[in-house]
Parts: sequence; C-alpha cells; structure tokens
Amino acid sequence: MVSAGLSSLLVVSSQLQAAELHIIATGALRGAMQHLQPAYEKASGNKLLISWGPSMGESPDSIPQRVLHKEPMDLAIMAAETLDQLSGTGSFEMATRTQIASSRIGVGVPKGQPKPDVSSVDALRQSLLNAKRVAYSQGASGVYISTTLFNELGISEQMKSKSVVIEGKELVGTALARGDAELGMQQVSELKVTPGVDFVGPLPDKVQKISLFTAVVAKQSTQSAAAKSFIEYLTSKPAIQLLEESGLEPGKTL
Repeated sequence: MVSAGLSSLLVVSSQLQAAELHIIATGALRGAMQHLQPAYEKASGNKLLISWGPSMGESPDSIPQRVLHKEPMDLAIMAAETLDQLSGTGSFEMATRTQIASSRIGVGVPKGQPKPDVSSVDALRQSLLNAKRVAYSQGASGVYISTTLFNELGISEQMKSKSVVIEGKELVGTALARGDAELGMQQVSELKVTPGVDFVGPLPDKVQKISLFTAVVAKQSTQSAAAKSFIEYLTSKPAIQLLEESGLEPGKTL
C-alpha cells in the first residue's frame, strides 16, 4: 500500500511535467538518500541528479565554492550555518528554506579494529591522544573539531601533527577503511553507512555539536515547482523514517 505521504506526492506530481532536478547536497544525507531517492523518483516520475560536497571549506567541491561559481542547480541541501553565510549572494529563494534534519558528530574506526572509549569527555580526550592519526573533514563537523573541540579538550597542540583533514567529496569513513587513520570523526549519518567502518558512538553531550541541515530552491532553477515538491517529500512521514534509520534526526523535532 502506498503511504499517505507518497500518495499526496503522486497527486501533486501528476500535475507537473516530469523533471530532472539538479541537486547539490551535503554528504550527511548520502546514506538516507540511497532509499529516499528511489522512493521519490518512483512516486513523482522526476529524476534526481545529486552531486555531493562538504558544507564548508575552500576546495572546488565544497558547496560554498560551487555556489559562488554559479554552478547550475535547482536545489541545495547544506548546513544551516552555511546557508546563512550564502543568503546574501542572491542565489536562493530564501522563502523556500526548510529544515530537513540534524546530525550529531560520531566516532568511527576501521572495521575490525578495537573500539576506543568515547563515552565521557575524559575518555574521548585520552582516546584522541592515544591514536596515531585522527581524520576529520573540511565540512561543518571538521571545522568544529579543529577549532572548538580540540580547544575544549585542551589538546590542540598535540593534535596538529596527527590530524588528517579529508577534503572534497570523500568521506572520513572512506579514509578510515583505507587505513589512512586509526580514528575518525564525522556526522553519525555518514560514518554509519560507509563500508569498512565500525561506528563507535557519538561524541559526549558536553562536547557535542548538532548540525542542522536545510534545503532551499535555487533562484536560477527552471524546475522550481518540482524542487518544492521534493522538499515537501523530505518532510513527509515516510522520508522522516528513512532519515532516522540513516542516523539523522528529523528537523521538525528541533
């Protein structure tokens, strides 16, 4: 039986010509999108062409750089703080801004390796100091780790020589699986879906950062109606369930 959310989407989509939606999105949603994308495409008849990138950073793959270079898109999904910074560029229909989900930062190790204790602030500090190499991204989670977390733990100097910053579209988990680091930190939703990685657990609440992810329609879009229908789908009950299963938390609860 088709769910009520998808039934509504079918009715809306039947009034629209099938469209190709070009989407730039944060990797935090990659795991959930493995299930969200085929469900939406089947219900709507639209096709999603998704290109992944970190929400922050200076690399050409990062969402800010792609927006500033006016890469064609119909819709973007990124960290809320990134959209705040880009709101003045005139690239987006800000009235369509919709909070989709949130994610905590987690810790992972290469599959089969011993899992360090990260259950408390002191345990996390010691586990980071014990690791020879620690990986994190140039995205929202990595910026927090390098500029705030290490400072709060009092280990900024010690971490300089052992930090491995993962740039561009690559996931921290991919680097872990390859053996580039003994321990990695990234959005829980990204670590949980990366092959070759064992998820250890989230950062302790006292040093946790919850990132909010928002969707917004691009001003240049020629498929704005379809883009809005996809945002509506992302806030429907079926989509929320898939977001939760991937390690994300639905935006409406925040």
